[in-house]
Amino acid sequence: MVKFLYILVSKESDIYYEQTLVSILSLRHYNPDAFVTLLVDDKTDANLMGFRAEIKTLVNEYKVVSFDDKISGLARSRLLKTNMRNLLEGDFLYIDGDTAIADKLDLKVDDNCDVGAIADLHARENDKYHVKHKKNNKNKNILGFTLNLGDLFFNGGIIFARDNDNAKRFFDKWHELYQYCNTKGIFTDQISFNETNRLLGFPMKELPGEWNCQVREAYNHLYRVKIIYPMLCNAKIIHFFGSGIDGKKEPHPLMKKDFFEKIKAEQKVSEESLQIIYNAKTAFFGAPSVLNPEIRFPLFFIYRQFPLICKLLKLVHIF
Repeated sequence: MVKFLYILVSKESDIYYEQTLVSILSLRHYNPDAFVTLLVDDKTDANLMGFRAEIKTLVNEYKVVSFDDKISGLARSRLLKTNMRNLLEGDFLYIDGDTAIADKLDLKVDDNCDVGAIADLHARENDKYHVKHKKNNKNKNILGFTLNLGDLFFNGGIIFARDNDNAKRFFDKWHELYQYCNTKGIFTDQISFNETNRLLGFPMKELPGEWNCQVREAYNHLYRVKIIYPMLCNAKIIHFFGSGIDGKKEPHPLMKKDFFEKIKAEQKVSEESLQIIYNAKTAFFGAPSVLNPEIRFPLFFIYRQFPLICKLLKLVHIF
């Protein structure tokens, strides 16, 4: 049995609780019998009261980890994530909170897969975006890391981890490197994730893109639609990237902060919101009720870059 693991570090003023609640609700909709684990820090545990306590009723396993009071929320969340293999028993699939589950999760991995993830932005080796990424190149130089940004670069939003010594060795090194990153003022976990993979001889195995469909990339770079749209049609998990949630031209309700703020204000998830959550795959502006994988370039992908044209097309029933 594979557990489905979420990590939550949240204050009452942010939307991380609401995002994670939405993701777990979508998981339960398609996978009512799944074993779900929620890992939280002690401060979050203390504020999960009233409506915020409802998330506990949706999980099978709830674990609290205490930290020094001075450690920030950002650091707590990353320290839990990079050490999660040592905090839990059993094989698990870690799922970021800024996601929606869109199908039954029947993950099958090869016996030789101890740690698995999906390519970042669904890009392949020597992808220009990664090779020329200014922030990653800067961080790599600051840290003295030796990873090659031309290698396959993995996204940390969905991670499979087997309960064995090889996986524990991977997470031990990742946890160590992440704490080193902190000493250099770098608090993202993905560069240390990929450096760990390089240092240990590339043990990480690539999982199918449908398990971490990073659809925002298709909206940002339209030439990637032909790669990402077929994955969206068959998506198991859609990853919306909460870091971009304040954009003004977001094509999906789950990419908009006000969707989660409404849940917070009403202290409930309305039936209207549930319909969006349960049908996340087709809730993009202009998308049809059923996605057709044979279409090469669905026009609804132009919304983020050309919202007025997209609205006009919908007005004249092109969509």
